[in-house]
Amino acid sequence: MIQDKILSLKKEKNAIILAHYYTIPEVQDIADFVGDSLALAQKVSHTDADIILFAGVHFMAETAKILNPDKKVLIPDMDAGCSLADSCPANEFADFLKKYPEHTVLSYINCSAAVKTLSDIIVTSGNALKIVNTLPKDEKIVFAPDRNLGAYINYQTGREMVLWDGACHVHYQLTAERVFAIKPQHHDAKVIAHPEC
Repeated sequence: MIQDKILSLKKEKNAIILAHYYTIPEVQDIADFVGDSLALAQKVSHTDADIILFAGVHFMAETAKILNPDKKVLIPDMDAGCSLADSCPANEFADFLKKYPEHTVLSYINCSAAVKTLSDIIVTSGNALKIVNTLPKDEKIVFAPDRNLGAYINYQTGREMVLWDGACHVHYQLTAERVFAIKPQHHDAKVIAHPEC
């Protein structure tokens, strides 16, 4: 059985398997940890594994490597991408930043390692608003790669951060029109939205 072979090889190689929530149940079933990308990368830092197999997209494996530089990090599919991370190619972002030399660069953690190196501060969706609020009100800021998360922060803070024009194609499809269309069918339902929407 394939599952037994994977678990045997995992033990032989002193590996740990991380599976993002987005992976299929069969992958989650053999994973040591299932969760969101940052929590998984952080959790594995506290293990003695030599190899991290990250069942997720490319930027997630990069984040795991950044937080675990002494471990070998593998990803099952090197082409496993994220539309948000892919919407911000590092070379184009570097050119974009040349127009804003006096700006502090904040990047959402769901970006490539190359974009992270161009950034001054890396934020999560959970702490981005708090971090922006710690910066002086007159601080000039570029926010990348998610324009929706950036717009949410601008709206909440009254700031005018310069926003890179990137987005997750799935979150971008979740429009107010779609919510308004389905809400009458479930009038008592609460609407919960991620700031990437």
